[in-house]
Amino acid sequence: MSEVHQHDYAELLDFAYDLAERAAKLILDGATARWKQAEDEYEVKKNPVDLVTETDQAVEEFIKGAIAERYPEHKFIGEESSEGKAKPVLTDAYTWIVDPIDGTMNFIHANPNVGCSIGVTHNSRPVVGVIALPFLGRIYSAHEGGGAFMNRTIPLPLTGGIPQPLTQLSHCMIGAECASSHGWRDLMKGGSDRRPETIDVKLPNFRRLNGDPNKGISDGVMVHALRTTGATTINLAHVAAGELDMSWDAGCWAWDVTAAAIILKEAGAFLQGGKEEFARDAPIGEVLMCRRYVAVRAVAPSRTESAEEIQRRLSRELYAVVDEWTTPSML
Repeated sequence: MSEVHQHDYAELLDFAYDLAERAAKLILDGATARWKQAEDEYEVKKNPVDLVTETDQAVEEFIKGAIAERYPEHKFIGEESSEGKAKPVLTDAYTWIVDPIDGTMNFIHANPNVGCSIGVTHNSRPVVGVIALPFLGRIYSAHEGGGAFMNRTIPLPLTGGIPQPLTQLSHCMIGAECASSHGWRDLMKGGSDRRPETIDVKLPNFRRLNGDPNKGISDGVMVHALRTTGATTINLAHVAAGELDMSWDAGCWAWDVTAAAIILKEAGAFLQGGKEEFARDAPIGEVLMCRRYVAVRAVAPSRTESAEEIQRRLSRELYAVVDEWTTPSML
């Protein structure tokens, strides 16, 4: 990467970070307004979907407008502005890929696992990423060649910036979503991701990962733990921070992973797509758009394997255990 581009990416990161801070305030203000509205029990209230939609749209409109003013030549892909349109296509142009609120169901239920994800791609690869967690007071950020940090100065992973050993799938804490919906509006209307075709694949995956082979689950792996946050962005941020060992999911979109992708890379973590993309080592631009993902935190090399060899082996071992599912919007 040239020094010119690195300087450009650093400038973009500063701007994206400022946007994330201001977007976080909008999200917090939106939550406060919702609770104030609920104070009068006699007031006719909007339903939760209307309330979160207002905040979602307001945050994206703010971010999109600020980018258009500062960088009018840049492209924009956002969750809200992409609703009901053709699937977005990634190009080599500077492109901002934004999820104003990831974890919308968490937002509705006052669960703090809510993230605002702002990523930038250039030449079909992620080069800048900022993830703000407004209710937790955390902002993760990175630009290509500049390292990854929490709250500007704390290096990732949070183990002092030092990758810790990890060599066995059974020793992993894995982030995975069981009852998620990556089209949350569909979920509120009846739950497209709760179909038997999806659940009947997901639940056996959890059984095998959790199961003790010495207690009657012959194909069990017995990983240390499974964790669900309700937000892909947050799962991936936890992997970058070293707070989860792995994460895997399907049905999420580019706006859920683009910012995380560069943060993961700069933190020494590993990201790839689904089984097919992983098997042929698909380029990162394709991975961003493929809607299936696996991530492994930064790890220390062993005597016999490099860090990347370990990360790839753990991904391969995970994919040997789990089956993939396909949501309606992926067809």
